[in-house]
Amino acid sequence: MVDASFLQRKSLWRRIQRSPLFDIAQFLLLMFCIIWFFANGTEKLGYNWQWYQIPQYIFTHDETGYYAGPLWDGLMVTLRISGISLLLAFAVGLGTALFRLSNSFVARVIARLYLETNRNTPLLIQLFFIYFVLGPVLGISRMASAVVALSLFEGAYASEIFRAGIV
Repeated sequence: MVDASFLQRKSLWRRIQRSPLFDIAQFLLLMFCIIWFFANGTEKLGYNWQWYQIPQYIFTHDETGYYAGPLWDGLMVTLRISGISLLLAFAVGLGTALFRLSNSFVARVIARLYLETNRNTPLLIQLFFIYFVLGPVLGISRMASAVVALSLFEGAYASEIFRAGIV
């Protein structure tokens, strides 16, 4: 026979577990453990973190005002590359998907060859190949190399998504 007080304690424990306060307490405990882990680890690392130097990379200022630092400039270049690559990857992916679904044997072979070569090589290798091999030969700039590499890489994956959606 089960004790009645045991059932009451079990019922109380279930109510506590379902309470949002219990979830908040668990989250706070987890955050405390993570912060303690990093604080303890960096203390034992013995490195002198120089956090005061970070603002100079976020913004700079002189007599005329404040200006964006190198981190903001890098962020803008990254967003520009990503935005252009997104649009080109959409076009490449849709075109390749239509080639894959085409009745033309040549179009299907071209699409399949493009897909297999792009999906089976790492992005870093493609970036290096386009920048260091094709770039000097074809006169492609740094920005264009990055956009082309990302567009071709992501276009291969997008084409399979488009093809599956069409089918």
